[in-house]
Amino acid sequence: MIEILQNKENLDKIEFNARDGEEVLGKIAGVLDGDEFVVNELSCDDFFTDGLVRAILNLMTLHGIDKARFELPESDLGRLRKLRFFSEEPKMASIAEFFDKGCCH
Repeated sequence: MIEILQNKENLDKIEFNARDGEEVLGKIAGVLDGDEFVVNELSCDDFFTDGLVRAILNLMTLHGIDKARFELPESDLGRLRKLRFFSEEPKMASIAEFFDKGCCH
């Protein structure tokens, strides 16, 4: 069974992993920069991208962080644009507003 869970062992970054038992199938990680969350690591197949990004952004909203920025290679930014996490600039002015639009935005 595949699960997306926070990796609480990583004390340097906020990280989520897609796992099948002990096998890590994908990873997303980032750091807080003031009142903004910076996603600076994404390593997964396309299949896990949406779930990993939504999981880490949801955690940020639970902790009162409402802005996000993506500092990733262009290939990863392209995947996120296709999934409509942002359009032009790799940022989200409001994570909560993104979630309020629902899954099919």
